[in-house]
Amino acid sequence: MNVSRIIKRHVAEQPEKTAIIFGDRRIPYAELDRLITRTADGLLKTGLVRGDVLSLFLPSLPELIIGYLGTVRAGLTVNVVNAMLREQEVSYILNDCESRAVIVDDSRLPIIEAVMPDLVSLEKIIVLGDSGGGRCVSFASVLKQGCDRFELEGTKGSDLCHLMYTSGTTGWPKGVMATHLNVWHNATEFGKVHFRPDDITMVATPIFHCWGLINGTFGTLSRGGTVITVERFYPEKALDAIERLRPTVFQGVPPMYNLLLKQPDLAGRDISSVVFCLSAATKMPENLIRQIEDTLKWRYAEAWGLTESSCVGTTAPYTETRIGSCGRGMDDAQIKVVDEQGKTLPPGEQGELCVRGTCVTRGYLNKPGATAEVFDPDGWFHAGDIAVMDEDGYAYIVDRKKDMINVGGEKVFPSEVEDMMLVHPKIKDLVIVGIPDELRGEAPKAFVQLNEGESASLEEIRDFCKSRMAPYKVPVAVEFVDEIPRSAAGKALRRLLRDKEWEGH
Repeated sequence: MNVSRIIKRHVAEQPEKTAIIFGDRRIPYAELDRLITRTADGLLKTGLVRGDVLSLFLPSLPELIIGYLGTVRAGLTVNVVNAMLREQEVSYILNDCESRAVIVDDSRLPIIEAVMPDLVSLEKIIVLGDSGGGRCVSFASVLKQGCDRFELEGTKGSDLCHLMYTSGTTGWPKGVMATHLNVWHNATEFGKVHFRPDDITMVATPIFHCWGLINGTFGTLSRGGTVITVERFYPEKALDAIERLRPTVFQGVPPMYNLLLKQPDLAGRDISSVVFCLSAATKMPENLIRQIEDTLKWRYAEAWGLTESSCVGTTAPYTETRIGSCGRGMDDAQIKVVDEQGKTLPPGEQGELCVRGTCVTRGYLNKPGATAEVFDPDGWFHAGDIAVMDEDGYAYIVDRKKDMINVGGEKVFPSEVEDMMLVHPKIKDLVIVGIPDELRGEAPKAFVQLNEGESASLEEIRDFCKSRMAPYKVPVAVEFVDEIPRSAAGKALRRLLRDKEWEGH
């Protein structure tokens, strides 16, 4: 088994069909397969050997897809690096996984050059395009060296396929080890649930994250569909692309949908080609789902999972989606909700969501202690998400366990408060974090981004909240900000805001 073979049937059956659209580029299946093969052979001819780690430090370009599949076709392990990271973070990751080579674009090359003296194992820098020189070789020269007829000796499903580093809510990020079976199964099973061969999927999320790459991109390609790759999401450009390219599926994360809905010319846009949209990465507010269906006229489907689960553990087709739920276990995935002692809870009770099945990865690279904390001996991954299950096995995410705010013994889940506040007509985006409170230990604080041209006061926001939620959930403080800090995957960077509030406490 080798993940790069996920497209092979479609290469044989429909070689001229477009696999990837990126701007004005169209890459047919046969050409995609040829580029993957030449990349694989060319990488081995640079001196890399089976089992070596190669890092991809690229934005959402077709070369990231080609680089990933070419690397694994060569029998190498691919390390996908978040394109938003800076010097210290990149240096840590490349050292931690002992990367021997990196493929990088021109704009990120200075970061690699700056940290190169600190990288013990890195020997090769491969730069996109024709330019090389110095310690660098060009990606074009790697392709030129490669042979179209290269065939790899068989890899096994249990072989390590990729290393993706978690965002590191505490401490340094951890490298998640996913096998070829993990990735193949997650992409193909997700594809069976959501995609048809004639679908055109607009993957608006970054493909240097597993949601965009494994499930959106590989999931669509596994079905013989077409993927629209977006280097960076801008709502007005996304609407332009939908009108021009006519995708049938849109894949995003909650902040993207929020921004699309607030575009001033939305009513005049023809976005009717999209049958349904997908969301994951963070909990989608129920009122936002209803706006998507009522205003965009798109059906809605959700998925849940983490890098540790390849990344989707639960989902459901849009015809079976229940508003507020992230679906049921995908394929052979079993899910359960447990209390703090590990006891399985009945439907309707809140606890930590756990998943077991082919989606669960091998744990964290070189971190047996951290692996043992969340991957138990019976194969269950303890996700750290608080959830409720219904009688039919549908899971409903409440919030991240670590994000819960303890207000004098009362549990406050930030996403619940955010959902209720997002309907305020002046609020464009917000995030709730816990701050120190002398009397109750913790209390909620709101960081609020207002719509352009709007103004508001603490009293106005608190008065709005008081009629909608219990008193202990009402933010005791409001800070108005120009923009809510979010990761490329759309997750609010709560820790950045929370840590500032807790300095000195």
